[in-house]
Amino acid sequence: MALIEVAPSDEMRVILCLKFDRRAPFGAVVKFKQTLLDSPCVVHSVEASGAFDFVIEAAVRDFTAYHALLDDHAEQLARLVERQEASFVCRRFERAADRDRAVWVPCRDGRRRIECHSIDLVRAEGDYVRLYCGAQNWLLHDTMHHMRELLDPETFLTLHRSTIANADFIKRLVHRRHYWVAILADNSEQRIAKSHVVAILAALRTDSSSHDADPPMSGHLGESSAPPMEQAVQPPRIPAIYR
Repeated sequence: MALIEVAPSDEMRVILCLKFDRRAPFGAVVKFKQTLLDSPCVVHSVEASGAFDFVIEAAVRDFTAYHALLDDHAEQLARLVERQEASFVCRRFERAADRDRAVWVPCRDGRRRIECHSIDLVRAEGDYVRLYCGAQNWLLHDTMHHMRELLDPETFLTLHRSTIANADFIKRLVHRRHYWVAILADNSEQRIAKSHVVAILAALRTDSSSHDADPPMSGHLGESSAPPMEQAVQPPRIPAIYR
């Protein structure tokens, strides 16, 4: 999976590695760890086994703030820590999937985080896109191309160049003579572009045993030699592991 470099922020990130003295009282070590975790500048921490016992990542304004952090804990560091080393973060990379799990939308008093998996539908509106999530929707200054890159292609299907739908939001697929229509969970309909029909049917395909009650289909996708007025396909629910 691709790694994306994260733009640097105004904060300075420090990785501080600590090796505790084996003779240090256990209770004092636990209390010191908790004191570090309670510090507002500490953003991550791990307990380790090997060269170091405890590693923290702190976000500070500058070197002055970093040294102030050390001064605040100078007594515990001298009494409990056998060895300490610090490294300063120069560049940061994140996996694309980890970075793009949410979008921020405008709300009355600022911005709100919306988890991508909770989005039902995305529609283009001129130079904007509208996100639908349950009974709410938000207008964003964004592009459909960017939204397709942002959302998980195994969960979100492009029905049309102007519409992306969560697979769980699609209730039925209906074949009407020479075109397909997606019936959505809110009972609205979206015609599926011919260029996307094959991919959508493949994405929502289930074992033939689950379609025993469905009418048989013949001919090419999107048309048949003697098509019925309407054919419906019930898409499966996407397993939770993909959401």
